[in-house]
Amino acid sequence: MLPELDLVSRTLAVAVTVGGPILVILFYAEGMFVGKILQPPLVFVGYVAATVPTRTEMAVLGGAVAVAATLGQWTLARGFDEEATELFGVRRTVPGLDRLPEIVERRVGDRRLSIVERYFDAYGGWAVAVSNLVPGIRGVMAIPAGLGSYPAGRYLLAAGIGNVAYITLLLAAAAGVRGLARVFGV
Repeated sequence: MLPELDLVSRTLAVAVTVGGPILVILFYAEGMFVGKILQPPLVFVGYVAATVPTRTEMAVLGGAVAVAATLGQWTLARGFDEEATELFGVRRTVPGLDRLPEIVERRVGDRRLSIVERYFDAYGGWAVAVSNLVPGIRGVMAIPAGLGSYPAGRYLLAAGIGNVAYITLLLAAAAGVRGLARVFGV
């Protein structure tokens, strides 16, 4: 075997092994940030297309990243909720985490925030679920949900439904990428 192929196969084996847990971490981080820096959806589609997991593996991975994104969004919502109690004292122990709501609010801007609040006031949980289907604004409804002390259970349910639907679309995109790869003989 050529040394280059051996290196590629080893690298792919490591990626397959650690890819799932890394994706879970990336989706949690994505859930906490509005105006995304990272692009976990692209990594997810590429990972699923390249590794061709079984349906069970796709369901487990999809469920894990949907839960991670939902919990990340809930973390953001709790950061905006002045009445929320600290679960583990995270805001005090992680440097800069207490400033996260201010940073996010500055990045979103007053004009966009007023639009988001208007939709949230009109549609509540539906706005949370639907906004999670739209790349670029996923998780933005965490801001008015937190500011308005929206009930945690209802928020988690709405965000979870939106995230499961979004991950389902990403899985379909990965299947499309795999199909195109087969057409072109890759």
